[in-house]
Amino acid sequence: MLGQDCREYHHYQQQAPPSVPAATASSCPPSSSILKKCSSKQKKLSCCSLISSLLSSVGICLLVVAYTVLGAITFTTLEAESRSGIGTGTGSNTVHTAAPPSDDKLLRSQTVEKLWSITEDLNILYKENWTRLAEQEVLKFQDSLVRRYKKTTGAKTNHIWSFASSFLYSLTLITTIGYGSISPRTSWGRLMTIIYALIGIPLMLVYLSTVGDSLAKNFRRLYARFHCSSSNSKSQKKTDMAKPALQNHIPVDKKSDNMIDKMHNIKMCVAGEVHSPYHIDSHQQRVPISITLSVVIVYISGGALLFNRLENWTFLEGSFFCFTSLGTIGFGELVPGTIDSNSEEISVFISSAYILIGMAVIAMCFNLVQDETVLFARKVMLWMQRNDKMTKEEPDAVAMSVVPS
Repeated sequence: MLGQDCREYHHYQQQAPPSVPAATASSCPPSSSILKKCSSKQKKLSCCSLISSLLSSVGICLLVVAYTVLGAITFTTLEAESRSGIGTGTGSNTVHTAAPPSDDKLLRSQTVEKLWSITEDLNILYKENWTRLAEQEVLKFQDSLVRRYKKTTGAKTNHIWSFASSFLYSLTLITTIGYGSISPRTSWGRLMTIIYALIGIPLMLVYLSTVGDSLAKNFRRLYARFHCSSSNSKSQKKTDMAKPALQNHIPVDKKSDNMIDKMHNIKMCVAGEVHSPYHIDSHQQRVPISITLSVVIVYISGGALLFNRLENWTFLEGSFFCFTSLGTIGFGELVPGTIDSNSEEISVFISSAYILIGMAVIAMCFNLVQDETVLFARKVMLWMQRNDKMTKEEPDAVAMSVVPS
């Protein structure tokens, strides 16, 4: 129906007599409902695209969460035998070894014998001399013991694989953060880590691409509406100030102006676009890099305040953790759920949600910055091409100006 009206409009415009000006011909549309149909159709298309993008984003997000839950259940089952550990535990996440190796007993007995030989060699015991020599032997024993533990065990603790810690491990695995504080001990757990990452990392890339593009599109649309409303208010003020001066000198036919605007909108609708003061193409709307960086700073600052409440970290420590996590650096120096065993699960799940949402926000910001970077690169290339043309045209102009008589 809309295409038929638009074809009628084109036929009417072709049949207009040549003596009639273009403005007059365009001011007599065959039907004033064409613009309404165009705008309503465009609104329906935008609503359908918005709903489809929202459903796809929610669907891929739920798929990632379900895959992470599956990984948490799998790793909790496979690594359950590591809970037995050696010795007694002092916290919710670690179990310390209680008995030293047999070589440590030999090293300790040798140290005691050296202390006794020092006491025998000194005929007269002076406190300063004996303390100095005994301290040297104790330091040697301590250094040897520490080196021996680092070579034999490598890690002093065994991790308890609860559902919360396994969930965090699964999320950091598919996001390639990898704090390093948690690693599987069993052979099946390590094999499952490889298989889980091979499937989970591409799934996470699809999540970041889909949700990041959807968020960037909606952010452009939101920024376009805000920018349009502010610019319209400024232009309206200028128009109101200029109206009295224009009305004193130039007669204005409001009806013809409105008809011209409407017919221009119909032309844009026929071309597949809508031109109205309430519509701005969100795909072409530029978002300044300063606003994008402000979004990142606000999100990291909010996370720092959140972890200050959950983990009693300082603002700097929370900001450091948020930045290294969202940047997939993951030093592992700070890990949620290690201070208070009572709030371990709550802290781990909140931090997991923060990381999952934050990586989508970072993907959105990368998308917005990428548009600005590409536009800047194009401007630089055009500027370089213009300079090349000017340098090539200057010798030709000089040669043409110098003509022998």
